[in-house]
Amino acid sequence: MGILSWTENYGDEIFMGLNMSKLERDEAYLNISTPTTVYLYSLYEECFQCPFRQEQSIENHEILKINTAYPRLWRVLKENVTISPVDSNRSVLCTINQEFGEFGVYDLKISSSNCQLNVLKEPVDIYFPILTVVLIYALILLLVSSCVCVWRIYTNKPERQTTSFDKELEPSQKRKRLKSLDTFRGISVVSMIFGNYGGGGYVFLNHAVWNGLQVADIVFPWFMWIMGVCIPISVSSTLKKGISKQAALMNVFRRSCTLFALGLFVGAGKNLDELRIFGVLQKFGICYFVTATIFIIFSNAKQFQKEKVLSENNSFQKQFFNFCTDIFFLKYQWMVAIILLIAHNLLTFTLPVPNCSTGYLGPGGYHDNGKHMECTGGAAGYIDKIILGNHRYQRPTIKHIYKSDVFEPEGILSCLTSIIQVIIGAQAGAIVLFHKRHTARLIRWLIWAVALGLLGGLLCGFSKEDGLIPVNKNL
Repeated sequence: MGILSWTENYGDEIFMGLNMSKLERDEAYLNISTPTTVYLYSLYEECFQCPFRQEQSIENHEILKINTAYPRLWRVLKENVTISPVDSNRSVLCTINQEFGEFGVYDLKISSSNCQLNVLKEPVDIYFPILTVVLIYALILLLVSSCVCVWRIYTNKPERQTTSFDKELEPSQKRKRLKSLDTFRGISVVSMIFGNYGGGGYVFLNHAVWNGLQVADIVFPWFMWIMGVCIPISVSSTLKKGISKQAALMNVFRRSCTLFALGLFVGAGKNLDELRIFGVLQKFGICYFVTATIFIIFSNAKQFQKEKVLSENNSFQKQFFNFCTDIFFLKYQWMVAIILLIAHNLLTFTLPVPNCSTGYLGPGGYHDNGKHMECTGGAAGYIDKIILGNHRYQRPTIKHIYKSDVFEPEGILSCLTSIIQVIIGAQAGAIVLFHKRHTARLIRWLIWAVALGLLGGLLCGFSKEDGLIPVNKNL
């Protein structure tokens, strides 16, 4: 039996002769009647600069199951053509701009001169279940918080007595967790699990088809950033313990290889000919290895102590140098980041790609009316195709929407910008390490957030599709 929405009437399994239980999630019925043979075309709204593509021919009467996950424009043509460009009126009988909803029933009557669409059964409200769940969890959280507060007030529990073990430890010797980072890590893990299990089937919780930024797109950068925050804190602790750089580098190498191997294991399927070599964990391993290695090479224990003194006593140096202590600490890391950024942009915008415009950043397939059919991802896709061959991700979203080639969203070229993402996180970690006051940390985080946010906005033109470099997690 198909998936029934919470808002459906369970008794209405048969509607006007149609078995509603045969519909799956994100499906609806479209009843089409026509006196002559016509041809039905559709265009996904997410398919940027794409033409209408033929769905099927219709003779007399047809009942179709249509997918409603992504909104589409529909077009009825009198003659059979391969594709129908958006700006073409050739043989167009009508264009339908109707957003079909889940479990709805629609009737399309086609005459020799026009089309008439009627809604026979209203679709269900797909947002009702998720809003209900959010409300239930909010009420549970409010109830639990209220009970905890009441319990603390009435029990008046005294503070824990200091033990002899606590007295033996100096405040500087007690290990402290960065609770805000742990909380953020927990939020990221929950978001990752929810996204990996389909996100309830909601498109806005899934990855963007190509350009754009949706909920699932931010989880991976979050983890990269968290890893970056931990690196300077971990390296400083390692070096202060007197552990040699050689031993620290070997530990980083071992962890990186473990992450890469786990990624291969998780991504391995039945067919080893399509084994995905690069994936999320593999990318974590590479970015961690590069960033942590840079930190270990260009850091020493005395440097951490020196910078700490500077951050606490303004009389040692000018106020500006003291304010930018964390930036000067990462000067070599930022040099590497700039080199990587230049290398990435040179390859992206100047590398000649066969059958592709130089600097192309699109999804290929039917994008731009099919002018870049085998050019998915431009230089990034070409490099992965040459080096990885068939060992790339086989089921990207663009394959369905744009009819594009396979594409590796965690590819080789994108590792360069991912390393920069980790270094940005390391900058936040350096702020935590060298500035102990909350106000000092918040001011610096706010400056970085505003500066990088404006830079990103300017590059993408504060738009989804029209900027110089669009926001694109796949690239």
